[in-house]
Amino acid sequence: MAKYDPETSVLKEQLSEALAQVDSLQATAADAEARAATHSDHVAALQGEVDAARAENERLGTRVRESALKYREARLAASPHIPPELVSSAELEEIDEQFAAAERVVSEMRERVEKERRQESPPVPAGSPVRRAPDYSQLPPGEKIKLGLQHLAERETS
Repeated sequence: MAKYDPETSVLKEQLSEALAQVDSLQATAADAEARAATHSDHVAALQGEVDAARAENERLGTRVRESALKYREARLAASPHIPPELVSSAELEEIDEQFAAAERVVSEMRERVEKERRQESPPVPAGSPVRRAPDYSQLPPGEKIKLGLQHLAERETS
């Protein structure tokens, strides 16, 4: 039989403890690898959801821009006095702001043009001028007698 050596027994104990630690570490590593695989699957699924959300966001953004352009066109069609160049935005809020500013500009221009028109031409009274009898004071006496006889003849025939 082998002799009992206290150093050997201590070494055997240390070896068995080290083997137990290695087994424990291997189990922990396997568990961590399994969790990492699960997390990487979860990350991949989340990345897919993020990509789908980005695509949906882009699609909705395109629809909003198209709707804003249709809104702009409808507002311009309803107000043909507004030049399209004054409303150029593709955002709803900006369209409303630009439309209000364009209406102010058009109103100011109309007022200015109307004011200039009034200054250029004096106001003309409505209707025909008042009818007056002809002024015969400048005619020679012979013409006055002739006109008087014509008027007398017209009255007698009517």
